Amino acid sequence: MATPPGAGPAAIRFVAAASWRVIRGRCVEHFPRVLEFLRYLRDAAPGLVRYRHHERLCMGLKAKSALLLIQ
Repeated sequence: MATPPGAGPAAIRFVAAASWRVIRGRCVEHFPRVLEFLRYLRDAAPGLVRYRHHERLCMGLKAKSALLLIQ
């Protein structure tokens, strides 16, 4: 995956802060965007987050999104 234009360190920090706010605020409708960011981050910096932690986080976000769809 190629780095999008303008995706420098400041932009990544901004998106990380926005993702953290979505998770802390439990805005389930935005969880797919957080998952997309996590996938990008995993591709861009593979050693930044442990694989197990990354997968558990993604699985939890997907489960919460699925529960919202069921309700």
